[in-house]
Amino acid sequence: MQRRSRYMPARVVGSAAKFTVLTFMAIVIVSPLLWIFITSLKTKREMYSFPVNYLPNSFNMENYINIFQFGNFGRYVVNSFLLAIIAPFFTVLFSVMASYAIAKIRFKGSKYVLMFFLMTMLLPGTTGFAPMYILMSRLHMIDKLSTVIILSIGGGIPFCTLLLQGFLAGVPDALEEAAMIDGCGRLKSFLLIIIPMMVIGMYTVFIFQFINAWNDVYTSILYINRDRYKTLAVAIYSMVGKYDINWGNVSAGTVISLLPVIFLFSLMKDLFVEGITAGAIRG
Repeated sequence: MQRRSRYMPARVVGSAAKFTVLTFMAIVIVSPLLWIFITSLKTKREMYSFPVNYLPNSFNMENYINIFQFGNFGRYVVNSFLLAIIAPFFTVLFSVMASYAIAKIRFKGSKYVLMFFLMTMLLPGTTGFAPMYILMSRLHMIDKLSTVIILSIGGGIPFCTLLLQGFLAGVPDALEEAAMIDGCGRLKSFLLIIIPMMVIGMYTVFIFQFINAWNDVYTSILYINRDRYKTLAVAIYSMVGKYDINWGNVSAGTVISLLPVIFLFSLMKDLFVEGITAGAIRG
């Protein structure tokens, strides 16, 4: 009893310190999001008032109405959803097959393939902008949403392959060997044994790529000039003028762009955390 009572104050202090640190981090993370939402409800006069008006005088939806009158805003949202759904789907599809080949199929040079994926991740993405733009221009693929989708898929495959390869490293070879003894071929065992065991990892990769594709700005700006193919992130960026910024419209657009990401993450946060942890430990 004395030993327990001796350690109780240390536990209380440790718990209090953790709680304090986590509370501080939560405030730092949530405060900008809350401020953006409050700003989206303010009038232009309230934004530039002095002293600072921290809360709007009324629940004003004018900024949200204005952004839907900005260009073809509905089309921008549709383009973003197309990019953020199609690109992650094919990234997951190709990454699953690539990770399976690296982790489970023994062939000459398989270790070098994994090193090649690692090396591609060491290079900054901006180093490929110029040569990739020249290539896409010669292929007549400028000003097409499909170009951004293809580049998003290619850019996400290395990281997703490495993460899924970590999952597959923890799957015993005996399971697949037993299925093959029972008459399953390589493809059937892959579909019936491997894929069901990688569902959590596939969800994790999909969430990663969805967020990356949804928030992508530079690729869309570089390859798309026509208004009909612009994404939501580019539309918000274009609201920033050279001499003037309408913070109300920008904040309202930012709030709308955050909603799908927050909804998806809140829906799958447990799978996401479990997938990241399992992939890292097994890898």
